Amino acid sequence: MPLTVTTVVGLLGAAQGLVLSAAVVSLRGENRRPNQVLAVVIFILSIVVATVVLEHARVLSCWICLILVEYSFTFLFPPALWYYSDCVLGSRSRVPLAVHFVPAILWFSYLAAYTFGLLDPSWRWIPPILGIIIYLALNTIAIAVRTWVVARKPLVLISHGLMLRVILVLLMLLHVAQIVRFLLNDIAAFDNIVPLTGALIIYIVSFLAFRQSRLFIGKDPKASRQKYETSSLTPDQSQEIVERLGVLMESEKPFLNENLNLAETATRLSVSRAFLSQAVNSQLEISFSEMLNQYRVEEALRLFGLQEYKHLTIEAIGYEVGFRSRSAFHQAFKRIAGETPAQARKRLS
Repeated sequence: MPLTVTTVVGLLGAAQGLVLSAAVVSLRGENRRPNQVLAVVIFILSIVVATVVLEHARVLSCWICLILVEYSFTFLFPPALWYYSDCVLGSRSRVPLAVHFVPAILWFSYLAAYTFGLLDPSWRWIPPILGIIIYLALNTIAIAVRTWVVARKPLVLISHGLMLRVILVLLMLLHVAQIVRFLLNDIAAFDNIVPLTGALIIYIVSFLAFRQSRLFIGKDPKASRQKYETSSLTPDQSQEIVERLGVLMESEKPFLNENLNLAETATRLSVSRAFLSQAVNSQLEISFSEMLNQYRVEEALRLFGLQEYKHLTIEAIGYEVGFRSRSAFHQAFKRIAGETPAQARKRLS
């Protein structure tokens, strides 16, 4: 097997993908189901990358059935990615999940018929490319619509929604790479586009898993229950407090006051500080101060897009929305929004 840069990068990426899929599927916490689906997606991606690399290296050229493994996993990849977007974005398609795997089942049926010499393989590229185009469109809708809605729900971590969108966009790049490879199959320069793109995606997702571990792990529900197991506050009461808190924040915007604290907010809601803190921690899975910062960052994003605030500096807007210092504003904004205030203002201008 010729040892080229593409071969090394592709095989290392595939190996890292297999290790990453095993690590992700073993994670515990509230995000366990999305992690399991993501592990399947990464596993499929790793198999596709490895198969294409070995095919181009002529290692699999003697086993036509093994070469067609690439096409088979290509058909499994889009519906798995679609299901992953359902899991992480908290929405469910009205179409049963099994329907998304019908094209894959049909493809495996065709593959079996081809293996036994019952069908002409000359059009074998047509089913995969049609399936990829269909799911490329569906996942584009998932990203454009679902994350837009999720990112604008009150008290949803903006960085959480952005990170999910980044993962989905990265994984969808393989769709585009596969389409290009199918359409330009006769041009040697495009032979390596799938393994290189797949390996790059695996490396980036691995980096995100390392840097944004909370996104994958989430909060362990057992830890929350143990912390408040002696509390008399029921889940229904906790939910009711959070709903009232949301109404207060949206209608009166008390977070604009830099001196707002837990005690004052609890007094306005006629609940104890302990109950308010527990409700925020258990229902929103963040601290009270972080919740205030989220509201302030969301308000800053809103002001960045308004013409009447164009004359204000970024620091002035930070003070306007309730931050006490320039550094506190920049740190909270970058952590929550996933970009700097300057980048956000330029994007929204």
